[in-house]
Amino acid sequence: MKRILSYLHSLPLLRSLQAVSFAISFVLLLFMCRGLFSWLAEFVFNEPREDMAHGWIVPVFSLAILWIKRKEISASLGHPSWLGLLATVPAIFLFLLGTLGDQVRITQIGAIALLGALFYAVWGFKLLNAVAFAVAYLLFTVPMSFLDAVTIKLRFVIAVIASIMLNGFGIPVQRSGTGLYCLSGEGFNLDIADPCSGLRSIFALMALMAAYAYLTQRTRRGKWLLFLSSVPVAMLGNLARIFTIALVARFFGQAAATGFYHDYSGFVVFLVAVLIMIWLGGVVSRLFASCEKLPAKQEPKNASRENTSLRIKHIAVLVILPILIFLSFIHIKRVPAPQEESTDFLRESLTSLPNFNIKYPLYCQNEQCGRITEVESYMSAPDACPSCNSSMGRISLGEKNILPKDTIFLKGNYYDAVGDVWRITVVVNGKSRQSIHRPEICLPAQGLSIENGHIENFVLNNGKKLAVHCMDIRSRSSQSASRQGHGYFFVSRDTCAASHLKRILISVRDRAFKRRITRWAMVTISNEESFTISKERREATVEFLSEFWESLFVDEKDDGGIQ
Repeated sequence: MKRILSYLHSLPLLRSLQAVSFAISFVLLLFMCRGLFSWLAEFVFNEPREDMAHGWIVPVFSLAILWIKRKEISASLGHPSWLGLLATVPAIFLFLLGTLGDQVRITQIGAIALLGALFYAVWGFKLLNAVAFAVAYLLFTVPMSFLDAVTIKLRFVIAVIASIMLNGFGIPVQRSGTGLYCLSGEGFNLDIADPCSGLRSIFALMALMAAYAYLTQRTRRGKWLLFLSSVPVAMLGNLARIFTIALVARFFGQAAATGFYHDYSGFVVFLVAVLIMIWLGGVVSRLFASCEKLPAKQEPKNASRENTSLRIKHIAVLVILPILIFLSFIHIKRVPAPQEESTDFLRESLTSLPNFNIKYPLYCQNEQCGRITEVESYMSAPDACPSCNSSMGRISLGEKNILPKDTIFLKGNYYDAVGDVWRITVVVNGKSRQSIHRPEICLPAQGLSIENGHIENFVLNNGKKLAVHCMDIRSRSSQSASRQGHGYFFVSRDTCAASHLKRILISVRDRAFKRRITRWAMVTISNEESFTISKERREATVEFLSEFWESLFVDEKDDGGIQ
């Protein structure tokens, strides 16, 4: 502490005030982010995710870049900036929105933006420009697991290209969604799962190449070219990995391909990709060598004295800045806890419809059995599984073990006069948001491939429009399996959403500004045929949705906000 005080005493008054103002603001920011740090540590270390394997090293790289550029940073110290102080306002708003709305990723982005605004407000735009990369580099710590839609498309593209390559090399392969099937030789059955989409390796390589490009390239065009080239290199490397896995499966058996080779080939491919990027760095440097800028002309030494002159406006900025952050902290503490909505607008059970009879599925709780039995009513349900004599439950053993205990389930299979069945599941979230998740996450985990995902607007018989996220699903285990229709949408007391993102934004709005926790119900629908494959199927879908929608709510006024 004595050394710090002695150092501050040796500085000009303005520099001392700037250091103190920044230190106070930075400490307050760190204190406000303590929950964020705990969440990231849990995300990266206690529950490691492959898409965040690089997360822990990003702050280290940022600090290293600041240290390498320390002379440039020292020479960029300027006056406090009113524009920088103004820039803290939207950053604070974003931070508060994420914190009060319980969206940690928004909080994280707001915290990074606020850190950049602190540099700008205390030392001016020139310093912000000097530290901008190190601050922006922290964005690589934001988990990208919400990009599942991109992951699905990447998996599909890689499957298409891999099948073309394999057939071109004389290995007969059939593709079904993201599955590759070969019946020649020993044969193999491979599916390109989420980790094989290449998205995670893209993020890791982009993070590494961003720092490498920034430190090695002298021109802005060279930096961007090298950075963006990491995307196709990562995708080509992942494609090569998928291709070689298929070759190993063809000539050495599927067990060899999906075992040791599958687990460790990713490291080899990533290392090769890094070496290629280093080679490209040299190529890009030579390519833009003629475009390198001459070193900037050094300012006279006596000009630095002007930068340390103290003015009233400087003091105002340096005083207001920590006050703003402190008030934000107080606001977070004093805002009342949000009130959780009830689910009394939904019926407690699914019932028969005028043109559809309902049967209720029961699930064997023995993992080795897994039999599903349909009953006319829960009152007539068997006491034990007819196959293994184990207990029966209204939800599957997997759902019971994974989802929170306060999750509400409503399940029913609706049959029409010709035996066509519509399978319905209504999941109402409890206190944990893990109760509801997109089918794009759980369906692949069940061995299903997703195809043709899109939002379809259905006009119900009462004239209202209902948006449903429709998709076709196919079993990975059988290349000849037909596509089945699958759809979902979300309903709350006063709104309806077919988009997961729209649901999240509404939840953030309600929690941050209305201080209420919106209770959502996710309705999933499945059928043996696609919902919109023909005019007849679309009409059948509309007929069922019309009857089911009217039966879902307790009161006709509670219609989920559809138009």
